[in-house]
Amino acid sequence: MLDKRLQSVAGLVRCGARLADIGTDHAYLPVWLVAQGICPSAIACDLREGPLENAGRAVAEAGFSSVIDCRLGDGLQPITAGEVDDIAIAGMGGETIAAILEACTWAKDRALHYVFQPMSRSEELRRYLLTNGYRIVSELTVCEGGHWYVCMDAVWEDTPPIVDEAAYVIGGLSATADREWLLLRQAVLKKRYNGQLRSGDREELDRLRAILKKLEEFLS
Repeated sequence: MLDKRLQSVAGLVRCGARLADIGTDHAYLPVWLVAQGICPSAIACDLREGPLENAGRAVAEAGFSSVIDCRLGDGLQPITAGEVDDIAIAGMGGETIAAILEACTWAKDRALHYVFQPMSRSEELRRYLLTNGYRIVSELTVCEGGHWYVCMDAVWEDTPPIVDEAAYVIGGLSATADREWLLLRQAVLKKRYNGQLRSGDREELDRLRAILKKLEEFLS
């Protein structure tokens, strides 16, 4: 059984999709999705040999060695264009996920569906997506063990860049379903704003003030 964090990722993977799980670790996600009949096949990738060995053992124990391929490599490098339909990248910082996309020559493909679960810096990931032709389809937040996690799915549609600092914070979150997480982000931004009041960085003050205003309007 998946934990709540990975359940949120699994819930956004499309039924019938060939999956690539980047940073797979123990291959919990692809094993579960194949076992549930959601994905007919998967490629489990990891940068490190140790986690990939763990993945291989889990796949073998589940009896899925013929449909889940474990590959060693950095980001999307082990995958060839056209091999998969859905790509899950979870458990990394938002800036790392953005770097993985930027480094891949075939990432901008309308046929692909992405599922992201940034462990930190979700704003940086949204900034990258919204300024590089991606559309965030939906987002959700889950709390497990006292920690909050954001999960989002996105597609590349060659959309015009969205230059909006508040959009990088709010993204596709809901003012009701994700209210608790948004209130926590609001508190962090207010603290940062108060800190800038002392340092006197006028440009940063104006940026934070604009974000806080839109966030307050969104939550009202």
